[in-house]
Amino acid sequence: MSSTTTTPKPLSIAIIGGGIGGLCTAIALLKYPHIDVQVYEAAPTFGEIGAGVGITPNAQQALELITPEARAAFDKHATGNMWPKHTKTLANYIVGEGEHEGELIHAQLNASGQQSVHRAHFLDELVKLVPSNCAHFNKRVESLEDKQGGPVAIHFKDGTTSNADAVIGADGVHSIVRAHLLGKEAAKPVFAGAAAYRALVPMDKAVEKLGEEFAGNSFFVCGRGKASLSYPIDAGSLLNVVLFDFEQETWEHEKWVLPADPVALRSMFSTWGASSRALVELLLATHEPSVWAMWDHLPAPSYTKGRIAMMGDAAHATTPYQGQGAGQAMEDALVLATLLAEVLDPSMIQNAFLAFDQVRRVRTQRVVSTSRESGQLVGMRAEGVGSDLEKMRELLSFKSHWIWNRDMVEQNREALLLFKESL
Repeated sequence: MSSTTTTPKPLSIAIIGGGIGGLCTAIALLKYPHIDVQVYEAAPTFGEIGAGVGITPNAQQALELITPEARAAFDKHATGNMWPKHTKTLANYIVGEGEHEGELIHAQLNASGQQSVHRAHFLDELVKLVPSNCAHFNKRVESLEDKQGGPVAIHFKDGTTSNADAVIGADGVHSIVRAHLLGKEAAKPVFAGAAAYRALVPMDKAVEKLGEEFAGNSFFVCGRGKASLSYPIDAGSLLNVVLFDFEQETWEHEKWVLPADPVALRSMFSTWGASSRALVELLLATHEPSVWAMWDHLPAPSYTKGRIAMMGDAAHATTPYQGQGAGQAMEDALVLATLLAEVLDPSMIQNAFLAFDQVRRVRTQRVVSTSRESGQLVGMRAEGVGSDLEKMRELLSFKSHWIWNRDMVEQNREALLLFKESL
């Protein structure tokens, strides 16, 4: 509930996009009786593309504060490392090739260790927390019209129009809301200089080829221009496998996802150790193995204009090397809901969105830039570091603490203070 004693006017919030970020925002807003929230999804149903998604301590705290039910949705499907000695390990970074092949560079520890969920299964749990009368499907946005002093008009490609006091764009990397706020060219994502081969491997096959410790726990294998990341999901029934190529300088294809080329992939890791070569074969043995281009966003000058704001991948799409894509969307959802809960009149929406922008833009854009740096580090291409294991060890020991250890309650306080000072 709002902390003020004044009875707030009913507030209508439209969320464009029903992925993890959009649904977390909706769930967070549903707590407040004066807020009517509607989610508009372009697809025929809610759904997520992809496999495992890591949720680090900052995002776990954000989920708990969004609602205990949102945290429970994560806990229901969360999978950590299988071996007790790796409980608090986010990832074991090891050398993939050369004279130090197999050597541990660093065991990266945090409060929860590696915690991941199957993206689709987690989304299914979140969907249960959103009433069906709040969800609208096959609603692809054509344009937005922010009327001076009036509601925002959302024009859909099916010819219909909806109105809302405020619009939140949670519509992903190809965001229409981002294009409205920044212009089409400035809104476009940029190729991040890497490609990722992804697959979900049955755990019994992974254990057979990799051994129990490697298959059952999180490992980041590092080498010149390449890396692999693997960790268990789905209560240990599957191994999430990602092979990174940091020497993919350009992406000339129209599609972002292509069938994997077995000859090219085997060649990339031909000089690597047995575990890495086994990961390649396990990935290629899955149904329709694919390669994904890595994209992110250049820094936006603002995440809001008028009564329209953007969040999650729409605002700050990032590469996956720090495991923060979903987590930063959860943080966004928490801050947005915390601010909108205090809005007593539609005229205050812009103040709330500007406070959100001030608190979240610097942090999220730093996540985007440091994620690229993390990719260069594990690909042994970081300037001044390269394949120097001691320097890698030093950086890996502290470089993500500022992400994981951010106090979500304090972040909310900062946002509320900025909002109240602006009124």
